[in-house]
Amino acid sequence: MKKKGIRVPGIGHRIKRGDNRDKRGDNRDKRVELLQRFARTNFPSVKYMEYAVQVETYTLSKANNLVLNVDGAIGSLFLDLLAGSGMFTKQEIDEIVEIGYLNGLFVLARSIGLIGHTFDQKRLKQPLYRHPWEDVLYTK
Repeated sequence: MKKKGIRVPGIGHRIKRGDNRDKRGDNRDKRVELLQRFARTNFPSVKYMEYAVQVETYTLSKANNLVLNVDGAIGSLFLDLLAGSGMFTKQEIDEIVEIGYLNGLFVLARSIGLIGHTFDQKRLKQPLYRHPWEDVLYTK
């Protein structure tokens, strides 16, 4: 993917790090660690999550910010749930992924976050953030 200039989905973080190569040390995302621990205890299979961890191990050898992020953890565990439930064929799982159901989960989560930010601004009696119109690209 690097040769094609494509980022690995679910890998990389602006803040989190995965090793002790610099003075800041290991700073992995606790949400990812909690999801992994929960899945290992409660899921019938975590083969996709383990694959994501193997990818993370490889990417960390390249740069310490190329950790498995929470979207990558959720994505791999979503596949583990579908496959482990025994209710879906491989073809059905492939179709669910192709349709983009998982992307819908990420959009929903971010929508909830935007609503939370709006309530925080109102609670703090701050004006709602408005991005400058000249920075917004409109097409017809």
